[in-house]
Amino acid sequence: MARTKTMASVDAKIEKAQTTVERTKSRYDAAIAELETLYAEKRDLQAKELAVAIEKSGKSYEDVLTFVKSGKR
Repeated sequence: MARTKTMASVDAKIEKAQTTVERTKSRYDAAIAELETLYAEKRDLQAKELAVAIEKSGKSYEDVLTFVKSGKR
């Protein structure tokens, strides 16, 4: 015989599911924030590494910019 669902049992399941979604969304948002921070750190490190390489190359800013814009390898 099939069990009938009561409004209270459905409401309880809805509340539980809503709590789960809210917790999951909070963890997701925190993970996204951490990922964005890590990408920013990576870009900063790459920019510093590039600046050091340009400085060591002995080329002028204009020379490097011309080279990069030309797309030559």
